[in-house]
Amino acid sequence: MFATLSIPRTSLVVLCGSAGCGKSTFAARWFKDTQIVSSDRCRALVSDEEENMAASPQAFKLFHCLIEQRLELGQLTVADSTALTSRARKDLLKQARRHDFQAILIVFNFPEKLCQELNTRRERVVESRVISEHQRLLRKSLATVHREGFDRVYILGPEEANRVRVEIIPLPVESPARGPFDLVGDVHGCLLELEELLTRLGYRYRGKSWTHPRKRKVVFLGDIGDRGPFNLATINLVMNMVESGDALYVPGNHCKKLAGYLSGRRVQVRHGLEKTARELEQLNPVDRNAFIQRFLRFYHRAVPYLVLDEGRLVAVHGGIKEKMIGRLSPRIADFCLYGDSTGEITPDGLPVRRDWAREYRGQALVVYGHTPVPQPVFRNNTIDIDQGCVMGGKLTALRYPEREIVQVPARQVYYAPVKSVTGRTAAK
Repeated sequence: MFATLSIPRTSLVVLCGSAGCGKSTFAARWFKDTQIVSSDRCRALVSDEEENMAASPQAFKLFHCLIEQRLELGQLTVADSTALTSRARKDLLKQARRHDFQAILIVFNFPEKLCQELNTRRERVVESRVISEHQRLLRKSLATVHREGFDRVYILGPEEANRVRVEIIPLPVESPARGPFDLVGDVHGCLLELEELLTRLGYRYRGKSWTHPRKRKVVFLGDIGDRGPFNLATINLVMNMVESGDALYVPGNHCKKLAGYLSGRRVQVRHGLEKTARELEQLNPVDRNAFIQRFLRFYHRAVPYLVLDEGRLVAVHGGIKEKMIGRLSPRIADFCLYGDSTGEITPDGLPVRRDWAREYRGQALVVYGHTPVPQPVFRNNTIDIDQGCVMGGKLTALRYPEREIVQVPARQVYYAPVKSVTGRTAAK
């Protein structure tokens, strides 16, 4: 039983259930009238009569058009139709994904006898055979809805529908933290450089964490392990700081790959992962299992990007477009990890990426890493602070809101791009 239905504010809420189950009444109780797009209302708009089933094709064109326009403007929207076929739900899910909205499905699992009884009290009564057919489709839907790709699925019986409350919530990427922050680029297991950088930033090691006397927080931009000399120790340092409240973290593509490896998935153990794997093999079985379980919990709690300081700052690993900020979808999660990849490979073996920062015009400062560049430069209110420490460059921090750069040089080259048999440089 759900006490509260949590609905992120950039969501498409799909109502699913038989005629007579009270979907529209539920929607009117918890959502603004302007947020609800009703198929019945669309039928009336195109034909003057809600019960004119012959107008359904035109009505549903309008239904989807109105939803499309609201999502384009970033508005929470409730799709009020029966949605009892997988095709109907799939079409709505596609609309949510096209606009990087959360897709929330609320299924009203009411028994047929109750729906038939409630139907008799409605202003517009439908035939009993229609409700019987809806019930057949409902039973079929209940077997598949959890596998259809919705971000959240709520199934409500009559009691739950009367008792639950709806709460519109921020997305998990929207953090209440306001700073000040010290954002740190890709560490890649460079533990000694990280400790030196934290010291220069004013942090002191106490207990298991590095803390700042003025309550500043570090924001790690992912790729904390792989390639360097002390990968597990670096990951543990970051986890300790996050768990102690001294740091925040967004994952990088190397973090995702490590999580896949530790979960037993088939991944290629190269491009630096082999160094982390070698360190894991040197642990005793108890410590190895403890690290695996801890890191997987840590990684799966992380969000693809963070909106900080009331929207003035965005921390991300690979990049983010202006329109993506404040939205969340699998497509956005991939963009945050890898940037704007084309899928092509350069003659050097590196992935071809579009320059998303060139087009960025957002008000939020976006701080990211992933692609090593010689110097951190503010451009269109973005800055790349990955200066390739593990490859002999520098480990960089951006102090915020001061916008000051603090760097320490690498003590040596720990990782050089490996030439393949074709002579191409291995991709990041």
